[in-house]
Amino acid sequence: MTRLRFLALLVGGLGLGLFLAPLAAEITPREAQRYCVDIVLLKGGAELRGSLLARTPELKIAVQRDWLTAHQPEMAKQAAEWESQQQKLNHRVLSDRITSWRKDRADQPRLTFVLDRELDLLTQPEPPKAAPSQFLIVQVPSDRVRRVFEAPAASRNLAAAAWFERLERVEETVMSKLKTQVEPTHPQWATEKFDISDRLPRGQPQSDDEWAARQALWEFDFCQELTFQGTGNFVIRVEAGQKPDLAALLSQSGESLLGGQLDLLGLGDLGLEGAKPKAPVAETWQNKAIAEATKLGIRGFVVTRSEQITGEGPAVVTSQFFARLSDGKYCEIWSDQVSTDPATIPAADLQRIEDDPQIQEVLKVAKALQLGNEVQQAVRFGGAVEVSLNSTQRHFAEFRARYNRTLDGPPLVISAPTP
Repeated sequence: MTRLRFLALLVGGLGLGLFLAPLAAEITPREAQRYCVDIVLLKGGAELRGSLLARTPELKIAVQRDWLTAHQPEMAKQAAEWESQQQKLNHRVLSDRITSWRKDRADQPRLTFVLDRELDLLTQPEPPKAAPSQFLIVQVPSDRVRRVFEAPAASRNLAAAAWFERLERVEETVMSKLKTQVEPTHPQWATEKFDISDRLPRGQPQSDDEWAARQALWEFDFCQELTFQGTGNFVIRVEAGQKPDLAALLSQSGESLLGGQLDLLGLGDLGLEGAKPKAPVAETWQNKAIAEATKLGIRGFVVTRSEQITGEGPAVVTSQFFARLSDGKYCEIWSDQVSTDPATIPAADLQRIEDDPQIQEVLKVAKALQLGNEVQQAVRFGGAVEVSLNSTQRHFAEFRARYNRTLDGPPLVISAPTP
């Protein structure tokens, strides 16, 4: 599966020079566990601290500019010169890419409007100089890396919160102390998302896959949304801003209802319209979504699924965005999963859900089967699914907003894309 490590704190690239001086004493594995950042030890004793982005084919780590200046001043100086040169070069490449894209999508007025805006910004004689970015990406050849200490996800999120607040010495502060500094302003730092993409350098190189992924995101917003929702291995297309046809979803998927297995014939006999034979096992939800996107000539689509839409236990919803990359294959570049406990749904929300016409169709089936009190269980689970679904939709909107502000940043880091 393609993994996109799209940390909100991602930044522009920097090739590793020869100016790495070792720290006073090399950190041990036990000591490394006390910190909230990823730590990379290089051959020769040099050390880098930040947020690890990729380990192959070369190591990439996001490092605060101030930290790099304090510990590797010559490297920081080279980075500033490299950044300026890269911006000029890549703005020319980006202008050519946008011009070609605009020609291909001349029939999409909303997209061409924003592309013209981007071209205007790129072709200004003297674009306004931005303040130095907070982060840089240090790229290290694999044969220069000796050891990597990767921080747990919770620790990394704490570091992101501290960077968001521009706290001092984040890389050298142990987790227990950093928590006391972060918690007064961010008590929910473990689950909060920190978007600091406005502090990132612009005009960095984009690989063919990164550019293709960015095109998919922009066309999702400015051309045509392609959205699928479903349960298990079955998905149906949903128009933007609309709910899926729950009755059709139940009748075609053959998934469990209220903890009891209902075959498709049974659902059809109870009056649910649209009952169809179950799809062959070979037709996975991925294959169906990709076939639809290919037929429509759409570069990107989102699929949101719940393993079950009734039953007991937490309501887990998974959402994934697939982009057509440079080789023409659709690959996942973003994913999110949210779990909601049905017991947490307020009574007022339960009544609203029960009054929903789609839910009424489900309740008709439940009552016909004389499931009694389990009807309320179904409604409560449906409410939890709705909460999870709304959360994944909000997270996807935040992700798109981060990358759809401008075409020259922040970078999309795509590691080893696979279908």
